[in-house]
Amino acid sequence: MSYHPGWIRGRGRYSDYHGRGSDRQQRTVNHPVAEKASVSSKNISKHDNNCCSDISISLDLNESELNFFTDLKNMWNMLKKSPPVVSKLHMYFHTSDNPYIQVLRLLCSCQEFYNAKSKTLPMFIIEEFKVWSAISRNNIIHLLTHQLKMDAFKISLRQNSSTLTKLIIEVFEFKEERELFLEMIKCLIDKKQYKEACQYATLLSLHNHFTIDDFLIPLVLQDRLFGVDDFLKNNPMHQTELVRFLDSVLANPSVRETMGDYVAKRGIPELKYEKMHAKPWKKLITRLVKMFKLPPELTPNLNKRRNEGALNFLLHKRFIENSFGDESWKEMVQEAVGDEEELQKELVYQVAQYGDLSEALKWAHHYNLDRKDWPYSVRMLDENPDGNRAQQKAFQQEYISWDDELVEQTEAPVEYHKMALPTTGIVLIDDPQKFENFLDMALQDVYIIGIDCEWKPSFGGQLNELALMQIATRKNVFILDIVNIGNKCPHLWQELGKFIFNNCDILKVGFSLTGDMHMIRHALPHLNFTTKQVGFLDLCSFWKILEKHPEVKLPFEVQKGGPSLSTLVHHCLGAPLDKSDQFSNWEKRPLRESQILYAALDAYCLIECYDILKKCCEEVNFPFEETCYNLMTNEKMPRKTPKKVGNKKKYNPNAKEICQPPSHHSESVSADKMKVVCDTMLQGLGKKLRSCGIDTVILENNQDHTVCVKYAVDENRYILTKGFETFKLLKGYVPEGHCLKINSENVDEQIREVLDYYKVTVTKEHVFSRCQVCNGNNFVKLSRSTIDALFQAAETRYCAPPPCLYEDEATGFSSDEDYYDDYAPPAVSYSAGRKWDLYPDEKVDVGLCKTRLGAKIQIESVPKPLLSKYDFFYVCEECGKVYWDGSHFEKVINGSFQGIV
Repeated sequence: MSYHPGWIRGRGRYSDYHGRGSDRQQRTVNHPVAEKASVSSKNISKHDNNCCSDISISLDLNESELNFFTDLKNMWNMLKKSPPVVSKLHMYFHTSDNPYIQVLRLLCSCQEFYNAKSKTLPMFIIEEFKVWSAISRNNIIHLLTHQLKMDAFKISLRQNSSTLTKLIIEVFEFKEERELFLEMIKCLIDKKQYKEACQYATLLSLHNHFTIDDFLIPLVLQDRLFGVDDFLKNNPMHQTELVRFLDSVLANPSVRETMGDYVAKRGIPELKYEKMHAKPWKKLITRLVKMFKLPPELTPNLNKRRNEGALNFLLHKRFIENSFGDESWKEMVQEAVGDEEELQKELVYQVAQYGDLSEALKWAHHYNLDRKDWPYSVRMLDENPDGNRAQQKAFQQEYISWDDELVEQTEAPVEYHKMALPTTGIVLIDDPQKFENFLDMALQDVYIIGIDCEWKPSFGGQLNELALMQIATRKNVFILDIVNIGNKCPHLWQELGKFIFNNCDILKVGFSLTGDMHMIRHALPHLNFTTKQVGFLDLCSFWKILEKHPEVKLPFEVQKGGPSLSTLVHHCLGAPLDKSDQFSNWEKRPLRESQILYAALDAYCLIECYDILKKCCEEVNFPFEETCYNLMTNEKMPRKTPKKVGNKKKYNPNAKEICQPPSHHSESVSADKMKVVCDTMLQGLGKKLRSCGIDTVILENNQDHTVCVKYAVDENRYILTKGFETFKLLKGYVPEGHCLKINSENVDEQIREVLDYYKVTVTKEHVFSRCQVCNGNNFVKLSRSTIDALFQAAETRYCAPPPCLYEDEATGFSSDEDYYDDYAPPAVSYSAGRKWDLYPDEKVDVGLCKTRLGAKIQIESVPKPLLSKYDFFYVCEECGKVYWDGSHFEKVINGSFQGIV
């Protein structure tokens, strides 16, 4: 992505952003920590090329040390962590002149050091040194100098394991002199290594030395949240400042446009522009507020936007779906609008737009709005309620005609399912005495119950609270009033847990039980139950199973309706449920009669549906009891099973027909001679194969799987796919062995499947020999002088990122991604031997900043500090992507590609 090159080294703070003139006031963000940030920026050091790479000690092992290390590796490979290996290592530390230096040398000599995992040699070495140094500390602590700590810090920057980093910090006692590393962390910030800076600031408890602008906001914009979460833990000041800042952005129409200048000033790289929209931004704020239990008063703009969305939702339910009862509508509108005058005006305007002028007038009077804020049609109605004015008649006639049209097109009024029990069978339990009577008398000779819950919909940041729990038997429905009873009588809740929830002899039937069970556990901890193996049956899950068995037919056909309880009731009992009281203020007391009837029927209909489902299954000899038992005892297995194909394979009677034939490759094939096409399910694998130098076409999300066949035929490529049905379809178009079905869900395992099956050999010359973006392998080698000229030309053409005109429905902030430091100087350049076509830069058009194939050179993606660090850069001729020889190569070779190359 692009950013202003002139700001790449600048670390201006948000106070600068506010200082751009009054014409920017509509787009600025009220940053609560601007002044502090501005002061902090004066202390941030500028990155020096040698400040975080030069160390004072030699890491090379002499002959005797090398012999020891070789013996240690051999013993480790055979015996792993065993007394002989531990003893040998401890003895080596004991005889060393400076064991702190020796442990660093041993770590750097390990091949796995750059990406050390648990139970690897470097992890074993540092863990045992921790044990040994704790015992010998008094004898060796004088050897741990300031300079040695700095060297250890710089060495720890070369690897990616957070566990190893923590051990180095502990063993070398960084925290005792934590401020010693401040300049190094600020140096990381200058290099835009925000993740690493955040990690070390967190581990060294240096929170108070940094502001949210130093790395927290950049990490949010890069969508790297794991480090942010760790930094914010037990740090209320930064929690509050960050949430306030994020909320202040929502005061503006567009998140992306608001953050554009902020990003340009700081030159933040690797941005996720697709995440800079209102929806993911709101989800992030909500996540932080919940995680750190912050008060809702911190997020006024989030609350306002939520209430606006809630109002639109309620209006849609009322006037489009017609699924709101009058009382429920009034309760929930008042809950959503609250004291916000702008929302009150919007309510009146929107209701008038929907044509219900009398309702709009009622709300205008209810909120005592100024008449000048009323819609014209509402003012007319108020002045002349009989509607004698010509304009008013015309307006009403227009609305009536439109409404009549709708009435003519709609079907007869919907008949809803009715409660089979008399109202005397519905019992409201709202005090401890009634609760005790219920436990004594109501549960005798009961072997099946229906369970449902109700709670007030939450439109703000507050958590939902359980209001009612309904327990239905065949004779009664008992409505437990959680608001009135609550946890006043824990012993009675314990008895209820014993008699029902932990009693496997009583079948407990629900619909989409997960949400109800979560609410019950949160509100009623004294029940102390688990849904596993104690008789909880989710009819929604059972219904999904029946959909795969068309021989089981339910009594009534339903043409529309999603997988809801109302639709299931319609299938089983011939009429849907009346959901007009579903969105109610269930915490308001006393409950309305319509609410009580609604709650009771929601629980009782579960037993009715259960009986119908059982009958329909038994009529066609479907194993009803066995299916229910398997579902109850393995409820969450499908979610935990990563290989869904395994389930399909087990169920498919023709599984033998789709077995993978043996590969027709009898000899190894060089990676640069291999050509494949990956379907849409294997896009991650496709990128990994390009990293190995394999010519790989990757289908876009909107392309059909059969496009693979065209590439396979026209370009002689092998097809890689994931799904069983897709594999069966595609393998029929190509020769045997030319279509490979990938089994694993893990990308690293997937690449081994491909390489092993086709006997592909990958060498260091193949790694990164193809462009990761476009798959090209034609590169232009640019000298530093040419890249400088391109940079100068690009600066004159720079413009800020375009404002977001349409905020898409992005889905929140994702989890952290792998990150490699491409800014650190490499130990060796591998560009000369790579399997690519390398051209000189004579045909590069510096003025237009394009390659000879017409691709725009993405010079803005190169951090400006790198221009003086490297002599050469490499540009993909087909897409213009710029690369350079960083430490990424070594880290990948010794990390995810270990054992492949």
